[in-house]
Amino acid sequence: MGTLEEICNMRNEWKEIPFPKGYAGKQVAGICITTLDTFAAGCIDTFISRKGRLDKRRLSVLEECKKNLEIVVKSIDGKAQTYFRKLLQICERVLAVRG
Repeated sequence: MGTLEEICNMRNEWKEIPFPKGYAGKQVAGICITTLDTFAAGCIDTFISRKGRLDKRRLSVLEECKKNLEIVVKSIDGKAQTYFRKLLQICERVLAVRG
């Protein structure tokens, strides 16, 4: 399986997980969860639609999302942690390919 296909599969599996109840519009460690989710997912979707390419601005956004996801994942538990940990793993994978 190619890297792009692997990332696409990871993203598709993550999309099957519902956004955690009670977290819409919430802040965790001063980070807006909804914005973080939207920005990370947007960069990942762009990476996939552009067949493994991201512009410098989106790479920078995704790097910031990764840093924030690392903080968020340490600050929550349960299903919310599972959801954001999987999103973090996809971000890490995309950045490893682009790095």
